[in-house]
Amino acid sequence: MTTTFNEHTLAAREIIQQVGKHVVIGVPLGLGKPIGLLNALYQLACDDPSIQLTIVTGLTFSRPTLTNELEKRLGEPILNRLLGSYVDPLYEKPRERQELPANIEVIEFFLSPGKFLGNAYVQQHYISSSYTNVVRDSIHLSINVLAQLVAPSPTHAGKYSLSCNTDLFHDTRAHLLQKQAAGQPVAVVAEVNTHLPYLYGEMAEIPPGTFNIIVDTKHYHTLFAIPRDEISIQDHLIGLYTSSLIKDDGCLQIGIGKLSNALANALIFRQQQNEAYQQLLSTLAISKKFGRSLIESGSLSLFDKGLYASTEMLSDEYLQLYQVGILKKRVYDHIGLQRLLNAKIITETITPAFLDILIEHHIIHANLTTDDVAFLQTFGILRLQEGDSIPLDLSNPTTKKQLIDHCLGTQLLCGKIIHAGFYFGSPDLYHQLRSLSKETLHQIEMTSIARTNSLLWSTELLTLQRKNARFVNSSLMVTLLGGAISDGLTNYQEVSGVGGQFDFVNMAAELPDARSIINCRSTRTTKHGVESNIIWDYTNSTLPRYLRDIIITEYGIADCRSKTDTDVIKAILNIADSRFQQNLLKQAKIAGKLAADYHIPAAFQDNYPDRIKQSIHTDDYRDYFKPYPFGSDLTENEQQLARALQYLQYCSGFKIVLLVICSLFFIIPDKNYAPYLLRMGLQQSKNIKDYFYKKLLKYSLYRTLD
Repeated sequence: MTTTFNEHTLAAREIIQQVGKHVVIGVPLGLGKPIGLLNALYQLACDDPSIQLTIVTGLTFSRPTLTNELEKRLGEPILNRLLGSYVDPLYEKPRERQELPANIEVIEFFLSPGKFLGNAYVQQHYISSSYTNVVRDSIHLSINVLAQLVAPSPTHAGKYSLSCNTDLFHDTRAHLLQKQAAGQPVAVVAEVNTHLPYLYGEMAEIPPGTFNIIVDTKHYHTLFAIPRDEISIQDHLIGLYTSSLIKDDGCLQIGIGKLSNALANALIFRQQQNEAYQQLLSTLAISKKFGRSLIESGSLSLFDKGLYASTEMLSDEYLQLYQVGILKKRVYDHIGLQRLLNAKIITETITPAFLDILIEHHIIHANLTTDDVAFLQTFGILRLQEGDSIPLDLSNPTTKKQLIDHCLGTQLLCGKIIHAGFYFGSPDLYHQLRSLSKETLHQIEMTSIARTNSLLWSTELLTLQRKNARFVNSSLMVTLLGGAISDGLTNYQEVSGVGGQFDFVNMAAELPDARSIINCRSTRTTKHGVESNIIWDYTNSTLPRYLRDIIITEYGIADCRSKTDTDVIKAILNIADSRFQQNLLKQAKIAGKLAADYHIPAAFQDNYPDRIKQSIHTDDYRDYFKPYPFGSDLTENEQQLARALQYLQYCSGFKIVLLVICSLFFIIPDKNYAPYLLRMGLQQSKNIKDYFYKKLLKYSLYRTLD
């Protein structure tokens, strides 16, 4: 039986009525959280300490805490514009302050990156789990309630779409039904939200009987969204090198963030301005420095057949690639059919020879069976109407001709250009997913993480579909021996989580023509200055060095697969920042991994940021090196203000004292910065604090304006 409520509190009370006062609720990461329901349960538990509430989830979204007056003046209008009526989970601010009530526990398997460093409560309640094992690890915590945000069908009343995180729901629900059959009380709950895009597919679309509780208040909060980040020249170059290793007629997986944006932009540059693209790479001497990697694993040509995407997360970048015709390759969930397509024995255009080819390769029988007819109909090879009578004996030329003349289709159906587990991104991503035609949406299938992140779902089929696969992920740091640090620090403070990175890297090692590509900026800027992200060793490793493959920085490509330790170290030294190369070289020699007389080749000893800018003449490629190639949710003035505040963020100690002194004696007139002061509400100084902030802001703008 399904009970529908129009208030979150009523639904929360019903949950407690059904399962008791010990509630362990599993909710998906990201957008799928039923926040209204969670907040109602949280409030009930706050009011009644006898209720024990445990929330098992990952990646909780909430408005960031703005720590100073300038951040608030810039950030609050942007957040209000981006998030609209989005409601923060009530547990999040107390969790940030480490002040959750004793009867409420929050456990996460993936954290908002960098948000909880130094937070003892969150660090102690983090589960280190590869994404393919999340359901297993969550079930172990004795979940008795499963809840998820759902989208109502735009055409069929009472039908819903999970929209994302489909496997977390189905696998956990199957476990709860087993518990229920054993006599244990459980609840499966849906919270309706029309802002959630309605996506199709066997795992996404579900009937209302799936839930025993549905809450639909008719008042729907907007989805959490993030603004697109500014892409630096450093990021653009990493994207450029990575794009040279993506092959046409291949499979692509990329993550989220600046480096994914940079890669998508480079792929579009390659497709739309191929001559300029190749010229830029020639200026960087890619063939001279990294020609072997380019020949063995890459291509600089146009995308004729296009790419197919199999990804844990569907982000803005994929739709950008779809819109320009790069993401257009379709795959089919049939081993025999996919094998024929890969071998170019057939195309997606159906011809009269199609049936003979299928018979020859033992995909259908000459005397059609019921299963054969179902297969032919499913993939559009035969177009049959209800009640049609068709000849089944294809060995008879007359009956076969009759079938071809009256029932043969024109194009294969049910092809997919994207398989994904969940999605998250900018407001534009959600708008596009709500606006795409039904025909296009049927080519985007939200599916199981076991399918996107591994080969377990069907090794043979997925191997065929993931031809020339490139799995592109980013890391915080890499070691000289090829290990990657992506989720945590040397003191085991968790920055984010393992997520699916290990899964994809491991899969690349298993597929015959796949490569794993780890993007890593060679340096980072902190309050202590510039530091190298290429290091000798690190305690906490996300990817072990035995899975090392391709590593890319803004200085080029290090192909580490099947290489000796010495050759790996040499390759990675070649793409390190030259300010740190000699110290790294010394450490490798001390460890006995490099010969004492080895020197870094001269061609790689000029890896300096300014040298790159001079050599490539970025003004000649202004359209490519845009800071926001896909647009920005910030105005141009807000973008510049963000750069000024970031400049302040990197100042500390003596630097900040010096900055304050300089700003106080900075005497350029207000009119030179009038639009920025107006946006920040500092055109008039109402008090000494405003006067100080105005001075500080003007000086920071002076230091950061182009």
